[in-house]
Amino acid sequence: MCAKVTSIGLKGMEGYRLNVEVKTFVGNDSIRIVGLPDAAVKESKERIFAALRSLGYTVNGQKIIINLSPSEQKKSGPMFDLPMAIGVLLSLNELIVSIPENTGFIGVLSLDGGIVPVGGMLPAVLAAKRIGINRLYMPYDENL
Repeated sequence: MCAKVTSIGLKGMEGYRLNVEVKTFVGNDSIRIVGLPDAAVKESKERIFAALRSLGYTVNGQKIIINLSPSEQKKSGPMFDLPMAIGVLLSLNELIVSIPENTGFIGVLSLDGGIVPVGGMLPAVLAAKRIGINRLYMPYDENL
């Protein structure tokens, strides 16, 4: 199953709609992130593995491919952990919900499965309104 989740990417202080597509296959345990991710985005796979395991989910025997689009735009920062983890759970049928296209997710995963704030959330919130994301799920940040 291919799962799609919406998030927000930042280019400087400007935000844009970022689509997270996740496809899982039976295969060797691995997560591959494509779509010009930087090092922080590539490290997301380790946080996703640890967080999902801490929450009691197993991804053993799964090859997971995560595509961040638009693919020509460089992605930076760890704010895509949450939408990627949700996409993995949707793709594995561990989470069975219908997420409207105008709903977005941002947040960093801690290794215990918690969701923590990340820099750039205020520009992301402002961008969400501009690009038509009506509902944005994000960690509480007392600075906003």
